[in-house]
Amino acid sequence: MLVSKTGFLLAALLLCAVLSVVQLGTLHAQTPQPGAGSFSEKEAQGIDRMIMCPVCPAETIDQAQVEIARQMRQMVRAMLAEGKERQEILEFFVDRYGQDILGAPPKSGINLVAWLAPIGGVAAALLAVYFVLRSMARREPLLALSGPIQDVGLLPYLQLVDRYLDMTRSEPRLGAPSNHLGTTDELSGPKLADSEEKT
Repeated sequence: MLVSKTGFLLAALLLCAVLSVVQLGTLHAQTPQPGAGSFSEKEAQGIDRMIMCPVCPAETIDQAQVEIARQMRQMVRAMLAEGKERQEILEFFVDRYGQDILGAPPKSGINLVAWLAPIGGVAAALLAVYFVLRSMARREPLLALSGPIQDVGLLPYLQLVDRYLDMTRSEPRLGAPSNHLGTTDELSGPKLADSEEKT
C-alpha cells in the first residue's frame, strides 16, 4: 500500500513538473522581447486610424472587421516591431494601394486643394454676406428720402380707392350691433338705443 501511495505522489509531481514547463514555454512565447520587437499599441492604433480599408467604404482598418483589415493591422504591428516609423509604414501602404488608402490626403501638391477649398468657400460666403448687407443698408436711406412714389397715371385709381375706403368706413357692417341713435340696419330699418326702447 505504501508503494502505491508513493508511486501516485511521484506521478502527480512529474505531471505538475511537465505542465509547468509547458506553461512557461507558452508564457515565454507571448511575452514581447525588449528591444527590436517592442512597440507601442497606441502608435499601432493611431496608424490603423490613418489607413482606409480597401474593401469597406468609408472605414479605416481600425473600424473594419473584414479579413483584409485584420491582415493589414497585423502588418502594421509587424512593421512597428521591426522598428519602422509611422511615415515608412504609411508610404508602404501608399505604394501598394495608392493615395486613396490614406484617411486624410497629404497637405501637399494637388491634395492641398482638399484642405484649402473649405476655408476658401467659407471666406467667399462671408464676403458675399458682407456685400449683400452693405448694399441693403445703402438702399434704405435712399427709399426714405424719396418719399411716396408719385405717378400721374395712378392718381385717378388712388382717388377711387380713397373714396371707396371712405364709404366703407362711414357705413356700418351688415349684422353688426350698434348703440347709436338713428343708425339704420338695411334689414330692419332704424334702430333706437336700449333706453328709448323701454319707455
